[in-house]
Amino acid sequence: MQICNYFKKIENNETFNFDAFVKLLNEQGIDSEEILRIFSVNKIKKNSYQVNIINAESFYKLSARFPEYPISDRISAAEAGNSHRHPVSKAILILWPYQSEHPVVVLNSTDRINAPVKLSQNLLIIENQENFVRREAMLNFLMKEIPGFNDDQLDVVFASGNAITNKLNKAFFNHYSRIDCLLDLDIGGLEIFQSIDRLTQHPALNFLLPNCAESLLSKHGMLLKDHHLPRLRRLAENCPKLERPFNLIAKTRKMLEQEIYLRD
Repeated sequence: MQICNYFKKIENNETFNFDAFVKLLNEQGIDSEEILRIFSVNKIKKNSYQVNIINAESFYKLSARFPEYPISDRISAAEAGNSHRHPVSKAILILWPYQSEHPVVVLNSTDRINAPVKLSQNLLIIENQENFVRREAMLNFLMKEIPGFNDDQLDVVFASGNAITNKLNKAFFNHYSRIDCLLDLDIGGLEIFQSIDRLTQHPALNFLLPNCAESLLSKHGMLLKDHHLPRLRRLAENCPKLERPFNLIAKTRKMLEQEIYLRD
């Protein structure tokens, strides 16, 4: 809620969550002592307070600092006191182009890809930074451990956690004929894949599962807690392409971070 809307509730004698109001004002540099010099507060029930003005002059000075703004973008959201209410206008990706010696930055918007290089035909998504910066080692590993995998015409992109799933990246994904995903064998990795699958509905989207995955899970994996299993099962039920990694995790009762692929 915009700060100005809280002022309206106060003037209309409506109850509201005073703690949330104070938090917003604190974020704007207004301390709690100053706030309590302007308002008296009576708690009605949980998250519901009756707030009255005890210093009218200070109240109107304060409300003048937070006029109502229409929320249309990140800038107007910031003017309203909460930039997080509106998504950013462009998504940033770090891409290592095919046969390039250095990564580049790609800026994606709803219908436009702004890249300083020509994009190739195929894409590999790597979840973790260490694996990404050691691209050649990872490509050699995948060609050894994934039947039929090759690095021909292959761009590599850093997932940067869930950032890769930003809807502004949809046109970027749709450019590629094949998308391979090298993700952690854990809840986070499976969730990232499901989000990309839902976003793109790409017919050639693959969750890469190295031949050595079961052995590595058994030797180096983190123990799976009981409450993790239902969540993992739901992911596999909602996304059939996750059935193989889910079954492997369920079989070994362990999860694995992909940095272990660099052990050699």
